[in-house]
Amino acid sequence: MNTRKPIAKRRQCSYCADAQINHFFSFLGNFFGTPFDDHVSRTAHRAPKFLKNFVDWLSVSLLQVLAFLKIAKFSGNIEKVKTFRSRVIWEEAKRRGIKMEQVILFGKPLDHYRALRSLGEVGRAHWIYFESLPIPPESLDMRRNWDDKFILKSEFDKGGIPVPRYLKFPLFYSQKNLEEIFSKLEKPVIVKPKVGSRGRHTITNINSLQKFREGIAIVRQISPYLVVEEHLLGDVCRATLVNGMLAGFYRGQTPSVVGDGKSTIGELIKEKDKNRPERVEKIRVGEELYGHLARSGYQIGDILPEGKSITLSYHFGRLFGGTTREMIDELHPSFFPIFEKAAQTVDLAVVGFDSIIPDPTEPANGQKWGIIECNTLPFIDLHYDALEGKPRNIAGMIWDLWN
Repeated sequence: MNTRKPIAKRRQCSYCADAQINHFFSFLGNFFGTPFDDHVSRTAHRAPKFLKNFVDWLSVSLLQVLAFLKIAKFSGNIEKVKTFRSRVIWEEAKRRGIKMEQVILFGKPLDHYRALRSLGEVGRAHWIYFESLPIPPESLDMRRNWDDKFILKSEFDKGGIPVPRYLKFPLFYSQKNLEEIFSKLEKPVIVKPKVGSRGRHTITNINSLQKFREGIAIVRQISPYLVVEEHLLGDVCRATLVNGMLAGFYRGQTPSVVGDGKSTIGELIKEKDKNRPERVEKIRVGEELYGHLARSGYQIGDILPEGKSITLSYHFGRLFGGTTREMIDELHPSFFPIFEKAAQTVDLAVVGFDSIIPDPTEPANGQKWGIIECNTLPFIDLHYDALEGKPRNIAGMIWDLWN
């Protein structure tokens, strides 16, 4: 009999969605870490090769010592894999006859692994160690902290790569600062953590100074450093590139309802949930949804006019009641060189770019769109698990980097 309490009973933050974190430790880590992250990246990039090799050797040696002391161990059980991203890597490794094992520390499975690879023509085998994705060490060296949204947009801006208009929000501000910043960008605007992923505490569709102030308070629950940017209209799209080439293009749509002139928004949500596809989760009704509706001028008990469509969340995809499609074969050719230039700019062998695009099948220069963030350890499983479209074997492309 399973006596474990279901996760749903735990207190959840709707602004963290499916990526729950401790707010206090996140704020503390960002407060002390963010100002130095880019400096650390630059310093590490300039470090001599022998020093980088020594650091890699030291971390592996420590892990081996922990394994010798029985504090850590290596498991070949794929069922304990930490993320779906790592699972598709492991499944591809098995297809290729590559032995792969997971690090278990103090009995807890980590998203760290090792794989036994042949080296050279003589076939001598050696272990490679990695976090989730087996990216060659020389390809992990970042000359800037590309996870910092302000740094990324600044660099892309210089290179003519489309980004939304943006401003860095000051750590300390007055009411006058607040009004000045809000007045500089076309409405609506978005506020989000300067460093962060998976849409945590990102507040969209802000049209008033009061909502701007409320959005800042929500973002600052997890980070003192913010970015304010123009709210682009369109779907969230993920372009994943391997070795500088566009390997997958995934389009995610946010959950939405269309009014019939008779039903409340709450009733429309219930009806949509009853008729949702099997792999689509129910729409999450909570604080984040209520706030999202309020910024659009609605409440959940309002009757939506006939034919009026509204989104229900900033989060996208089937886990939030939306739809997903892998569509690299449908992507307009004009987008390819832009994303490839973005990959050259960050100079990473594996990278994901999130962007907002009204229609990816139409020419890039004929619509208003932009890249909003960079993922230096992208969730490649998105391209396997879309509701529609042909899956892309990006795990295979990543293993090919070792050939």
